[in-house]
Amino acid sequence: MTTNLLHSLNLPAGLKSLSLEEYEQLASEIREELITVCNTCGGHLASNLGIVELTIALHSIFESPKDRLVFDTTHQCYVHKMLTGRLGQMRTIRQEGGLSGFAKISESDHDSFGAGHASTALSAGLGMAHARNIKKEEYSVVSIIGDASLSGGMAYEAINNVSKLSGNFICILNDNNMSISRPVGNMSNYITQLRTSDSYNVAKDQFERIFKKIPKIGNPLLRKIEKTIDRMRNLILDFKIGVIFEEFGFRYLGPIDGHNIPLLMGALNYAKSYNGPIMIHVITTKGKGHTPAEEDPIKFHGVSPKAIPAVAAPATPAKKIPTYTEVFGKSMIDIAKKNPNVVVITPAMKSGSGLDAYAEQFPEQFFDVGIAEEHAVTFAAGLARAGVMPVVAIYSTFLQRGYDQLIHDVCLQKLPMVFALDRAGLVGEDGATHHGVFDYAYQLHIPNMTILAPQNGAELTAMLEWAVTEQKIVSIRYPKGPVPDTDSTQIIGHITKAEIVIPYLNDSLLPKIAIVAIGSMVPPAKEAATMANTQGFNCSVINLRSIKPLDTDTLTHILAQADHIITVEEGCKIGGVGSHIHQQIQINKLQSQWHIMGIEDQFIDHGKIPSLRKQQSLDTQGILSVIQKLA
Repeated sequence: MTTNLLHSLNLPAGLKSLSLEEYEQLASEIREELITVCNTCGGHLASNLGIVELTIALHSIFESPKDRLVFDTTHQCYVHKMLTGRLGQMRTIRQEGGLSGFAKISESDHDSFGAGHASTALSAGLGMAHARNIKKEEYSVVSIIGDASLSGGMAYEAINNVSKLSGNFICILNDNNMSISRPVGNMSNYITQLRTSDSYNVAKDQFERIFKKIPKIGNPLLRKIEKTIDRMRNLILDFKIGVIFEEFGFRYLGPIDGHNIPLLMGALNYAKSYNGPIMIHVITTKGKGHTPAEEDPIKFHGVSPKAIPAVAAPATPAKKIPTYTEVFGKSMIDIAKKNPNVVVITPAMKSGSGLDAYAEQFPEQFFDVGIAEEHAVTFAAGLARAGVMPVVAIYSTFLQRGYDQLIHDVCLQKLPMVFALDRAGLVGEDGATHHGVFDYAYQLHIPNMTILAPQNGAELTAMLEWAVTEQKIVSIRYPKGPVPDTDSTQIIGHITKAEIVIPYLNDSLLPKIAIVAIGSMVPPAKEAATMANTQGFNCSVINLRSIKPLDTDTLTHILAQADHIITVEEGCKIGGVGSHIHQQIQINKLQSQWHIMGIEDQFIDHGKIPSLRKQQSLDTQGILSVIQKLA
C-alpha cells in the first residue's frame, strides 16, 4: 500500500529526503487535496494547480521561514500553506474564523508578506533583502511573481532599483500566460516571445536529457541534483534571451519547465548560490493536472463550493436574480448601442466586472490595460480630455491604488468620466484585502466629484445612463452579489434626489426616527423600519442615492422633524457618509440624537457577507436593535 506522503511527511523539512518518484507522487496528492479543498470551500483553484511543483521545489531548496518566500497577490499560496504546517486547516480556508485565502503575516511566520493586490512582491522582497544587508544577516529572499504582475507599474519601479542591491535576491517569474483574464500589453508580448523561442525548446530538450539519467528511486534527489549542477550551470547561462531583465540588473535564467521538479531544484539551487539579483523564468500551466481547469483557466481561476445535491428537486426552478455586476455589463451594452462616444476601461477585470459580452460586441470601445490601476485612471483622463466619455470599471479596493491619479489627473482638471465601483462594501471570503469599505471616505473630500449609490439594479442602470450624458466626474458604487428582488423597478424622482421610501406615521405623538440609508443598506433599513413601526415606533427611511452632492432640501426637511437620526452605510464610519451628513446638514440637533452606523475602525476578516454584515450590525436585526434602544 502506497504511503500518503502529504499527510505523513514532517513538512517542510521532510521534502529534502524524497526521491523523484516520491516528489511526483506528492505533487499528485497535493493536486487532489487542492481540488477537494476548493470543492469544499471555494477559492482560487487554477492558479494553485499551476504552482504545485514550483512550491515543492522552493520548500525543498530553501529554509522557510528563515529564507523569505514572498508571493505576489498571494492567491496562489494554498500549496505553500499545506507545506508549512496548515494542512490540517485547509478545509477552513476562506471560511469565517479559518485560514485566509491569501498570505497573512499574522497567520504564520512562513508568510513573509501579505498581499491581495498584484505587483507588490518585488518591492517587498527588495526591502527585505536590503534590510538583511543592513543587519548583516544571511538568508535568501525569493519573490514569486506572475507574468501578468508585470503589467503593474509598481513592479517596474522595483525592477528599476534592482541593480542597487548586493547579495542574494531571486525573482521567480511564474509565466502561465494568464492573470484572471489573458494578460495584455507589450511586456506580455515580450514574455510570449521568450516562452515560444527556439532557445526554450533547445534548453528544455537538453535539460530533459540530463535529468533522464537520474533514477526516480534511490538516494534523495537533492544530493543527485547537487552532483549534476556543475553540468547544468553552463547550459543554464548559455541562453541569454531575457535582454530586458539583464539590462535592469538581473541575471536571467530560462525559460524553463515549471513542472519539472529536478529542473526547478537545479535552477533554484544555482540561484541560491548566486551573489546578486537573478531572475528564473518558469513556464507553468494554469490549472495543471485538472482537465477542466486547464481547458478553461478563467472559469476555474476562482471557484465556488460544490453544492450538495438536494434530496428532491423543487417543483419550480428558482427565479434567477441577476448580480449587480451582470446589470452593469448589460447596461453598458445598451448604452454603447446608443452612444459610440462611450468607452470602457478596466484594469485586468474584464470578466470580474461583467464585461465579456461588452468587449466582444464593442472591441473598439473597450480597453483592458492590465493590472495597472494608476494608468487606467490617467488613461481615462486623457480620453476625456480628447472628447470621449470614459467609464472606468474597477473594484472599490483597486481604485485605492489610483487615488493620487483620481485627485491630480481627474478631479483637479475637471475631466468628466464615470467610475463604476464594483465590490463596494463587504465582499465575503476574499477578506480584508478586498473589502471595498473605504471608497466613500477617500472620495468624499475630493472636490468636483459626484458620488452615487443605487439601492437596486434599476437604480444602477438609471445612474449609468444619466452619468454618461453629464459633463461631470461621477462615481457609482455598488456591492457584490444579487440585486434586491423588488417588485417595482420604477425610479421615483430624479436619481440625484433623495427618496423618502417610508414616510413618518401620522401619529405625531410618537418620537420620530429618521433613517438615512445608503445604497446596499436601503433594503435592510426598510425592513427594520417596517418591523419597528409595528412595534410602536415612528420611523421614516430615506434612500439617499446621491452622497455628493447631498439633496439638502429633502434631508433638512425630514431630519429637522426627527427626534433621532440614524445613518446606515456599508463603509467605514470615520470620514464616511454619516459624518458627512452630520457636518453638512445644518439643523439644531444634539450629538446624542445622531447615530452613525457603518464599519468600525478595524480591518474586517473573511467570511460570508451576511455574517460579516451581522457582525457590524449592518443587517435588518442590527438596525432594528439600534432603533429599539431609542425607546
